Amino acid sequence: MKAVLANPQAKGWVEIGDAAEPKPDSNEAVVAVTAFSVNRGEVNRARGGVKGAQVGWDVAGVIERAAADGSGPKAGARVVGFSRRQQAWAEKVALPTVDLAAVPDGVSDAQAATLPVAGLTALYALERCERIIGDRVLITGATGGVGYFACQLAKLMGAEPVALIRSATHKAAVEATGASVIVSEDGAVLAQHGKFRSIVDGVGGPVFAKLIEAMDASGRLVTYGVSGGAETPMPLRPLLMSGDGRIDGFHLYRESEKESASQGLTRLMRLIEQGRLNVEISVQKDWSEIASVAEGLIERQFFGKAVLTL
Repeated sequence: MKAVLANPQAKGWVEIGDAAEPKPDSNEAVVAVTAFSVNRGEVNRARGGVKGAQVGWDVAGVIERAAADGSGPKAGARVVGFSRRQQAWAEKVALPTVDLAAVPDGVSDAQAATLPVAGLTALYALERCERIIGDRVLITGATGGVGYFACQLAKLMGAEPVALIRSATHKAAVEATGASVIVSEDGAVLAQHGKFRSIVDGVGGPVFAKLIEAMDASGRLVTYGVSGGAETPMPLRPLLMSGDGRIDGFHLYRESEKESASQGLTRLMRLIEQGRLNVEISVQKDWSEIASVAEGLIERQFFGKAVLTL
């Protein structure tokens, strides 16, 4: 079969080539892929990875072969799934049934494909936060997939989302989620906006130090990504003075062991079907365009999600 493969020397660090067809375990279904979405983590893995390795977390498609143990959706069902082995960007993929969910009629394959990494990360990171009803939640990277979903979900959870973005280019789009917006490339202006009990961050880097300073007493900072850099100057005094404030590392693989991806995806699709959660798909192209889309994502050429179709 054809699949997207890592190639650190190629345009966009990926290429379409040949891969072995999946051989499912008894608890896995084989999905004929119709759409997948692109995340920075996958592209960065391909960029620094092994040439020829398969790529991809997010996938939507149709069950070609149901799981032999009888679990999960039956053959012919439309599904969305999360590939822990990162083999989703291919003509077919085998997925454990706990990592896929049936797609309702009111949700398109393209919409569903945006949810596994970005939607689940936003949902589960916010649910790590405590007592957010009526309180302000600071969300970084709100022009990306996770941050955009997090702004909407925080509002649905009864919080007051505050988005920190690098530039004003997409300020109106972020404000449309119900969030108030702070524009700052380095986070220096956060000191003017008071303290936050809950912070959800996917940027890291120098901004992370400013987030620690912005954390309230008993606050919680949930960090899931490092798009702005993997290192930060750590300001210990604000953390000490916060009392029992804490920093939580977030990893979707581990978090989805507490509640399965199947359950979380079903919850998110219900919100889309009800018109309560918006999916912003800025780029939708044939998967033959994967190299240019991957490159554009890393260079921040578009807002929201990119979806490729087969």
